[in-house]
Order: sequence, then C-alpha cells, then structure tokens
Amino acid sequence: MQYRKFGKLDLLLLLALSVLILGACASSSVVLPATTAVPRLLPTATFTLWPTPTPTLTSLPTSTPTALPTSTSTPLPAATATPLPTSTPLPPTQTGTVVEGAVARQESLSIAQVDGILHAYLPAQTCPVSQYPLDVYRIQFRTRDREGAEIVVQADLRFPKVESETEFPLFVYGSGTTGIANECATLNEYLGRRAWGNYRAHLSAYATQGYITAIANWQGFDDPDQTHPYFVAELEGYVILDLTRAVYDFFSDPPADVLARPADAVFFGGYSQGGHGAFAGDVMAPYYAPELNVVGVVGHAIAPDVEGLMLDSPLYAPYIVYAYRAYYGEQIINPHDVFQERWMATFEQDVTKCIDHALGYYPNTHDAQYTPRFRDALQNDRLAEEFPAFKAMLELNYSGRQVNPSTPALILHGAADPIVQLRTVEPFVRRLCAANKRVTYRVYPGVNHFQIRQSSHLDSLAWMQDILAGDAPVSDCGLLAHP
Repeated sequence: MQYRKFGKLDLLLLLALSVLILGACASSSVVLPATTAVPRLLPTATFTLWPTPTPTLTSLPTSTPTALPTSTSTPLPAATATPLPTSTPLPPTQTGTVVEGAVARQESLSIAQVDGILHAYLPAQTCPVSQYPLDVYRIQFRTRDREGAEIVVQADLRFPKVESETEFPLFVYGSGTTGIANECATLNEYLGRRAWGNYRAHLSAYATQGYITAIANWQGFDDPDQTHPYFVAELEGYVILDLTRAVYDFFSDPPADVLARPADAVFFGGYSQGGHGAFAGDVMAPYYAPELNVVGVVGHAIAPDVEGLMLDSPLYAPYIVYAYRAYYGEQIINPHDVFQERWMATFEQDVTKCIDHALGYYPNTHDAQYTPRFRDALQNDRLAEEFPAFKAMLELNYSGRQVNPSTPALILHGAADPIVQLRTVEPFVRRLCAANKRVTYRVYPGVNHFQIRQSSHLDSLAWMQDILAGDAPVSDCGLLAHP
C-alpha cells in the first residue's frame, strides 16, 4: 500500500466518509451496461487516493482456463487456536425468532421518496429506475453468544410495499466498520447523522428492485456492558444466520398491511467487515442453519484477512487488538507490545471512538502506529514467531480458513482501494477457487474502498438476477493469473 504522511491521508479519509453519497442519479430509465470491471487479478500498483472512476469495457477472455493449484492455506498453530463451532449440539434457545412486541414501522417510502434517496447515492450510470415503494421495520431478534447463551440484537428490514401477496428473495447484509462502542451501532447511523456507510440508501437500492433486505447491529452494540467483538467470525456468522431466520419469522405473522413474502432464496452480502461476516455466515450455514437456501454470497470491498487489514490500514488495529484481548483473553495480546507509548496513556478511552472520529485521530502508517518489534513481525510475516497466540486468533478468523463450495460468490473490489488492498483480497479469491467455490471476481479501475458499492451496483443486481433465473454465474477461477 502507498501511504502518505500522517495528516494528509487522515484528512482525505475524513473527506471520503463525508462524501459517501455520490453524484446525482438520472431519473430516466438506465440501460444495464456491460460490466465495467476487469475479470482478472491485477498487480498491485501505485495509485492516487481519490481518482475519478473511468470505467472500461472489458470482455472475459475466451482462451482455455488454466487450472488452479490444489494447495491450501498454511495450517493454524495447534496449541492455542479455537475452532469455529462444529455440529456439536448447542444449548437450546429461541435463536432466529423475533422478540414479541419488539416490532415497529420506521418509515414508509413512496417511489418518489426512494428516488430522492437514490439520486443522492448512486451515480447516473449505475442507477436503475426504482420499481417499488418501500416499508421499513425495526425488529429485535434472538441470537447466541460464544457460550450459546441467548442474546437480543436489533435489525432493520426493508422490503417492497405491494398490493397483493408477492414473494421476493432475501438479501441479508453485514455493515462495514463503524467502531466498537455502543454509540457506534450500525443502526444509529441514519438518525445520528453519522457518515459510516449510508446503509439506508444502499439497501433501499436493492429493496426497490424486488428484494427483502435486512441489516443488523453486530453483537455487543445492543449491550451497554459490552463492546463489539470486532472481526470475530463466529459471532458474525450467528448474527447473519439468525437474522435470516428472523426475517422468515417476521413474515410468518406480519402486520396486516404487509403483503410482501420471503421466497426460499437467500443471498448474503457485506461491505468491508460486513463481507467478512457474510462469508462467516456462508461457511456456518450448512451446520448451524441447514434449513436456509443460501444461493449466493456477495463481498463489496471485503476485508477477508484481519492480519492483512492491520498491514494495509494500521488505523484499524486498535479496534482489532482491543477486541481480541477482550474476547479471547489478556494472554492473547498486550496493546503495549503493538502500539507506541504515545498511544497508550489514553488507549482505553480512545479506542471507543467511532470510525468517523478514529479516522481523524489515529495515524495510518506503520512507523507512527506500531512498535518496532510488532512492525517488523507484521511486515516480515513473523507474527507466528513473535506473537504466536495473537497470530493463531488472526488465522482462526481468516475468511478463507474454511470454505463452503456449494454457494457461488461474487467479489467486487476497487483497484484503488487504500483500506483493503488487492494484495490482501487476491490470495483470498485464490483460496476460494482452490476449494472449488465458483467465484465471479471483478476489479474496478480507479475505484476506491468508499465507491465500490455504488460503482458495482448494476453488476451486483445482474449477478443475483442470473442466479434467481437459474443460470450458473460466471466463474473466473480458471482465468485468474498466479504470481
């Protein structure tokens, strides 16, 4: 990753969050263009942080695909790693059910109102005409913590408002990083006027095209005595899967004027950290929620490798270290071993800043953030020798550690992403392919982390619609170049 000195990059990243809402969307019908992404692995290249996207039209090569090697990722250290949940029976709970009396209509949007939201979010070239007015409901649902104990979290459902019973597929989505403190809960974004991910507009863009969408707070956000266990795959998977069950539960006895109905087809998706959670749900579904018909998983600017994120973007490291110490135990990692002393005096307070404030506070360079020992170990792939317990937990939560080959995947990434670089994403894509997962992989020239969902919106819709139509999605696994 090409880093600028502290100050300039931070201001640019703040600017990024303040301009998540992109250009005006034309109100006239927009024809679905050919994909603007490149279906191949791109070499890591020097880039500027805020280029103007200049989409290109590139067709898939027609040459005979080259088979991928069958090697798998390096095995985990055996001493300290704790495996993801297995088929061992968990304590009985009512997970995946809506809490009685905890359902409330949030808003009802006409097509004109939906258009107004999307006009400010999507650029004209990726904005189709809205098809449905929308209803939005806030629910509370039950999921489980690491001990199997039942806990309650909140979620928002957005779905078409129709005049007769009509089935729609589900799109269950995970949010990107917002922080770890209670005030940073994903669902606080819109009413709190925070610039985190504009999930109201993002999921409205899918709901108005005929999807029942759902997004939840991650675990910890709804408990005043806890912080969010950031990048813990097991808990992310529980939330994604139990939220999906809760959607079906909500529609089993809906409000009288709600006539949308869920089809037996579920897509998981997520942005950045949320992509990590979506793939956790994909892996856990066959044994935790085998009744769900998961037909695809979508990663927008996915952060699949927690260690890779610490390498690419050190400003996220305080969240990771704090969360892993709190969740796995103080023996796993000591923040004093990771961060320079100037960050330690107020570390416990500073780490509770939400992402829009943390971006302007923490530096995003190795030299300014990490101790020399940790920096050397991270940069030279020596964490297993210097910090073995921490390395084991990072590996445990790698999205490619376990792969569910039965569901196709769509990976969409910007070539100019400064948060999660291609060098972190592409080994993950190869890992999925090596495990025989069908992967459609698109890289968007000139697009950064904060623009990818908007730039890839039509491609995401087209991929999902192809699956729903019974067509096998394109697999780029045979076309991916190898170092």
